[in-house]
Amino acid sequence: MNSCDFRVFLQEFGTTVHLSLPGSVSEKERLLLKLLMQGMSVTEISQYRNRSAKTISHQKKQLFEKLGIQSDITFWRDIFFQYNPEIISATGSNSHRYINDNHYHHIVTPEAISLALENHEFKPWIQPVFCAQTGVLTGCEVLVRWEHPQTGIIPPDQFIPLAESSGLIVIMTRQLMKQTADILMPVKHLLPDNFHIGINVSAGCFLAAGFEKECLNLVKKLGNDKIKLVLELTERNPIPVTPEARAIFDSLHQHNITFALDDFGTGYATYRYLQAFPVDFIKIDKSFVQMASVDEISGHIVDNIVELARKPGGFAPIFPDICYHLTHYKPAAADIPVASDNPAHYADAIRYNARTPLQGSLLPLTRLVWA
Repeated sequence: MNSCDFRVFLQEFGTTVHLSLPGSVSEKERLLLKLLMQGMSVTEISQYRNRSAKTISHQKKQLFEKLGIQSDITFWRDIFFQYNPEIISATGSNSHRYINDNHYHHIVTPEAISLALENHEFKPWIQPVFCAQTGVLTGCEVLVRWEHPQTGIIPPDQFIPLAESSGLIVIMTRQLMKQTADILMPVKHLLPDNFHIGINVSAGCFLAAGFEKECLNLVKKLGNDKIKLVLELTERNPIPVTPEARAIFDSLHQHNITFALDDFGTGYATYRYLQAFPVDFIKIDKSFVQMASVDEISGHIVDNIVELARKPGGFAPIFPDICYHLTHYKPAAADIPVASDNPAHYADAIRYNARTPLQGSLLPLTRLVWA
C-alpha cells in the first residue's frame, strides 16, 4: 500500500512527530489530523477553518474510520500502535516558553513560527501616529501580532527575536506587507493625504533578495501620491555599512520611500546609522523620553537629538509613549516634554488600547485629533 510522510509540530511539547500515513489520506484529511493532534476541538477547528461543527464532525468520523481510530479516548493509543510515530526533534535552546493569562503553555520554536506562517496566524495591527503640534493623525505604524487559535494573542517580544535569528522574519514581513495592502486598498481614498504607513524592517529583510520589489509593489498598490511608505529599521541586528546597502537606500528613496530608525539609542540604532545612511525619521527610544523630566542625562540626550533634527539636512523625531485612550486620544501635557514646539515632530500613541487590529479599525482613527 502506498504511504505518505506526515509531520506535525506539537506546540505544547515543543516536539515534531513523524509518521507514515496511508496514501489514500487526502491533503484536507492530513490538515484535520494535524489540528486534532495539536489538541484542537471540533468547535475550535470549525472556527479556524470557517466550517460548521457538523461538517467537521463528519470529516473527523470519516478520518477515524480510514485510519482505524476507534474514538477520542483511544486516539493516541491507536496512532502509536498502528503508525509508530517517531519524534524527530524536541525543544532545545532555540525556543521560548510563553504562558498566557489563562496559564496556557505555548512553546515558541522556529517550527511553531513556520506553522503559524503557513496558517496565516500573524496579523497586522496599527499604532496611530499624530503630529505633536496639531494633534492631527498623520499615519500609523503597522505592527505584527500572533493570533494563535488556542493561546490567543502572543506578544511580539515572545517570537520576533526567534523569527529574526531563524530567518523567518523575511516571510513574516512579506505576509504583513501583503495583508496591509489588501486591507487598505478598498479604503485608501478615505485616508488623509500623505498618510504614512510605517513597517518594521530587520536587517535580514532589508538585505533579502526581492525586498526592493516587495516595497515597490506595496507602493504601487496603495498609490505613492496618496500614501507614503516608511521603512522602520529595527535595532537588534546591524545593517552593514557597504556601497550595496547604500544603493538600496538610494533606490528606494527615488520612489519616495522613506526610512526611520526604530528605538534610536539602543542596539544598533545609533549615530553611526545617521552618519552612514540617509535616514528621514528617528523614533527616540521610550526609555529616554520617559526619564527626560526626572533624569538630567536622559533629558540632555533627547534635547541633543531634537537639536540635531533642526540642523540643515536633519530628520523628524518621533516621540513614543504619549498617553492616549482609544476613545479620546487626549495626551497628558507632561508626556510631551519637547515635541510640541516643532511642527516636524510626531508622536506615537502606544499606551493603553491604542494598538488595535488593522482590519476594521483604521477609518475611525482618521476622524480623530487630540483636544
